[in-house]
Amino acid sequence: MPSQAAIPPLLSSYLSSLPSAGSLTLITSVLDVSANWIVLRHILAALKAQPLGSSEQVAEVRIIFISWLRGSGFWGNGAKKLGLRFAKDERITFFDALQSGLGLQGGVAEVEEVLSASINGAVATGTKVLLILDGIDFLLAATETSVDDVLDTIGELREHVHATIISASADYPLTQGQQSPLEVNHAAFIMSIAHQARIIWGLRGLDTGSAKDVSGVLRITKGPAIEEEIRQEGMEEKELLYFVASDGGVRVFERGSS
Repeated sequence: MPSQAAIPPLLSSYLSSLPSAGSLTLITSVLDVSANWIVLRHILAALKAQPLGSSEQVAEVRIIFISWLRGSGFWGNGAKKLGLRFAKDERITFFDALQSGLGLQGGVAEVEEVLSASINGAVATGTKVLLILDGIDFLLAATETSVDDVLDTIGELREHVHATIISASADYPLTQGQQSPLEVNHAAFIMSIAHQARIIWGLRGLDTGSAKDVSGVLRITKGPAIEEEIRQEGMEEKELLYFVASDGGVRVFERGSS
């Protein structure tokens, strides 16, 4: 188990429970900074208030999680470090699209069909479903799928789940260069999802380069779709530094603190 608290204190107010109904959370990262640690902590936050029951019990929360960029072994190892039994927890349904190639041949229609079947099965029992799409933007680069098709699929899936989390790449050439068709499409995708988001978690490297005690920068901002009452209460936007240790623990701290 990590030496630090599973959810760092500075993030506890943002990761205290299941995301609000109908919400979309966007997590962006760049090539040299992985978002896996914050994705796993969103899962942990959603499940921590729900005790793991027997196989005969209906869990109140179900995580339906698909990743195009990392396999089941990677996510299972990271989850284990947080005390989650990724493969054995009936509250988590994981689709390894990296291994299966889901969507590479059948496009987003195939993705929607597979995920909808899982979502409908969970929803039929009264379960709240948190849908996590890790790297769905990969389909824009690996297939001839259009931005509109990907956005339509996400919209259809969101209609049937409690909340959605999307983790996507935001490297500079993909979001700001916009010279090739891929760059144009990717920028359009990120901008559209960001416009629908309640909260945006942006991870990037240090502007000054690498450091042995800092893994990267985390910026938490309000999305346009954040609830009005939270906007009025003034959810604090923050830019923090973080360090991911080898044991899976994460230390999050303010600039200038040790």
